[in-house]
Amino acid sequence: MNGTDCLQGRQPASSRFAPVAARTRLELCSVPEPSEVRVHHVAGLLAWSPHVQRSGTHMVLRFEHGPTAMWLTQVLASPDAELVAVGGDGGTVYVRNPQTVLGRYGYRDGRWMLGRGCDAALGISRGAVHAAGVFDRRGLRVVCPTAAMMLTLTAVLARLGIRAKPTGGQPRAAVTAAYIPDTLARLGIGAAAAGLYQRLREVNGRVAQS
Repeated sequence: MNGTDCLQGRQPASSRFAPVAARTRLELCSVPEPSEVRVHHVAGLLAWSPHVQRSGTHMVLRFEHGPTAMWLTQVLASPDAELVAVGGDGGTVYVRNPQTVLGRYGYRDGRWMLGRGCDAALGISRGAVHAAGVFDRRGLRVVCPTAAMMLTLTAVLARLGIRAKPTGGQPRAAVTAAYIPDTLARLGIGAAAAGLYQRLREVNGRVAQS
């Protein structure tokens, strides 16, 4: 069975492009960035993360990408931030006293106070894509917790020169396929991810036509 045969199953479109999302997240875990950017990267990652359980004394963060959970734990570097599970199906980070541990990243009374400026724009954009970026034939979609955060993200991406549009229905910031190479480059992601996206897009295009 070859790669094309595997792609012919009844997979959701985003599942066929899962390798692109995994490669993008892996590169975002290792992209060189100054602390001024990294603070906002963490804020964007946690603010846009779809699997967060909060209480007054702890926060549980579930990631479908295991290396991201490991990266976050290392960045937080706190005895109150613990990697409690990691494997092929993702990872979980348990944060005690989130108000204290995450305060320097903009977490205030259960809300994220996102920064402004060029460093913030780059970090928040990286974090949002890291947390909730999904690829398919149409391009990149970043699922947003609220419509307000969708508008915030499209404005932040625009500051980086990334053409993203808000969508109707479920709030998402959308980048069309034609702009994927430029978008990934502006986020500091290597050309290999864009090349992988283009190859999968071509393969899926042939499958759709057969």
